[in-house]
Amino acid sequence: MGDATETPIMPVILTACTQRKRVAPNPFLCARDLPIGTLGHVAQSWMAKVATVEAMAPAKDIYCGRSFVEAKKAADAAQAELHIVSAGLGLIRSQQEIPSYNLTVSKGSPDCVLDKLQDHGDADWWAALGGHKMLNDLLGRSSGLIMIALPSSYLRMVAPALQGISDALCERIRIVGGRDVPNLNPRLESVRLPYDDRLDGPQSTLPGTWSDFASRAVRHFVENILAAAPLARAKEHAELVEIALSGWDRPLSKSGTRMSDSDLKLIVRDHWSRADGRATRLLRILRDELNIACEQKRFSRLTSEIREEGAL
Repeated sequence: MGDATETPIMPVILTACTQRKRVAPNPFLCARDLPIGTLGHVAQSWMAKVATVEAMAPAKDIYCGRSFVEAKKAADAAQAELHIVSAGLGLIRSQQEIPSYNLTVSKGSPDCVLDKLQDHGDADWWAALGGHKMLNDLLGRSSGLIMIALPSSYLRMVAPALQGISDALCERIRIVGGRDVPNLNPRLESVRLPYDDRLDGPQSTLPGTWSDFASRAVRHFVENILAAAPLARAKEHAELVEIALSGWDRPLSKSGTRMSDSDLKLIVRDHWSRADGRATRLLRILRDELNIACEQKRFSRLTSEIREEGAL
């Protein structure tokens, strides 16, 4: 979906779109109704639908949920241009008027577009929407800090567009979240900020769920690190983050904490491909890596629901 060409206000924050929306999705824009076919055919069919539907409101007034709210707060604090990586529209500005739609790359949803594609993944889909070109255009006309605050599924989607960036541009990037992204350019790993589960510990002012981790982390960075050291290099920013978190404990056992079924499903879907859909591996990731307790019977029910919803 096209956008204005004016130079964005710097710095820039990239956040992910959300399935939750304040405006009811247009029933004409549901990925479940797309034909199964080649990448080009499905993308052309979707974009033709989008072109016939009128925009409803600015993106910032359509997407909702804590993840998006935290990203907006970070952008306001940094006086940054907020851009949204959208599975349905490519790359859009928060002020850009868009239609409300139902399309996701999260496995298990009836509107997961990946179920319609023949042997193609999420990065291929986003590229077919023009997302890679939109992101490269944004990076090419930016001149300040670029904060990429995306969960793993969305960082994997945009990663191919970042592979060939220059060293100078890489130094202006800060990445938070999205740790489960294999084959990410090592130069990009060098500008990743060391946020981890201490952000959910007892001393944290911004605890939350795994699904909103990246947005909470970028807000902490903007308000506590960038505000004090706006011109620091990536290595210095990483050191300042580590200092800020050094006195924070990791979260206690979450056995007494209730996480909603929807939040757990988001996490399981995000790690589904990595675990090759194996329930035992998924449960180990939840418990051992993410420190999320989930009773076996409940976990089995949730994974069964995901399989039924998306025919995984």
